[in-house]
Amino acid sequence: MTPAAAIAALNRQLALHGQDAVLRRSTWVGTTKTNFDVDVRITLRGYRPDELLGGITQGDSQVVLGPTEIAVAGWPDSMVDVPRAGDQIIAAGRTRSVIAAAPIHLGGELVRIDMQVRG
Repeated sequence: MTPAAAIAALNRQLALHGQDAVLRRSTWVGTTKTNFDVDVRITLRGYRPDELLGGITQGDSQVVLGPTEIAVAGWPDSMVDVPRAGDQIIAAGRTRSVIAAAPIHLGGELVRIDMQVRG
């Protein structure tokens, strides 16, 4: 499977089975906070009890996100195209903080992002 085919397959599945969300990164310049929001399509699920290992705690959730919306929107100030700890996901009326993000590459190209979120 090519990276483009993997991204297209993920985008189709997210369109069919995912939900709308907002990925937010906040930046500070002096005392002024600016939010940069990107509309994204995600899957969101809680972790099973047998997955509560390491830094994963009860109440954390897993988010799967494709790279398409982030690449199209373009993060400000040459920010990397992968969410990082401190970013937020706003979905289903709740704001969750990104604890960790695991980019998945195929053939050297980013095709999927798995995130652990809390809140």
